[in-house]
Amino acid sequence: MIESFHYSLQELPRRYSFSEYRRRLVAQGTPLHTVVNGDEIGLQRSCGQYTLLATHYDYFDGCHHWIYLLDQNGRPVDQVSMPDQFGFIQDVEVVAQDEVAFGYFGTNDRWNVSVSERGFYSYELSAMSRRLNRFFFSKRRLDVRRALGAPWSLPAPDNSIERADAEKPASAAHVER
Repeated sequence: MIESFHYSLQELPRRYSFSEYRRRLVAQGTPLHTVVNGDEIGLQRSCGQYTLLATHYDYFDGCHHWIYLLDQNGRPVDQVSMPDQFGFIQDVEVVAQDEVAFGYFGTNDRWNVSVSERGFYSYELSAMSRRLNRFFFSKRRLDVRRALGAPWSLPAPDNSIERADAEKPASAAHVER
């Protein structure tokens, strides 16, 4: 998979339903008829004749995430809704020519997304629950796997300021009157 900058997003007019978190796909400056969920692109990779596009919509309590597999004309071939997270995609690495791995800020879990050019049928609950749209009974071209990581916590606070104050001589501590 090769990083790509082929697509961008354009705001929809307010008359469209759910226009606050949906955007028109733009290919090299030309608006397409394709409308995707999300208001920002988090990941864009070329994979053979397809493009893997991950979008997100940041709202007050977290982020909605979607992954699209687009053909050469910008039409979705497969779409997956990801679980809501508190952060954005980070630490992207290419695992194979048809697979990419990433994490979300605020979790140590790793997500692997692989692309199948031929596609396959799957009626597993996990595959169907991510596709509550027109791709429900279609061939799966995107395969998503999650590897649980250690529980996430904020980094330990840096106490260097407190240590610097403790090391000051007593005469310099309170000079003001």
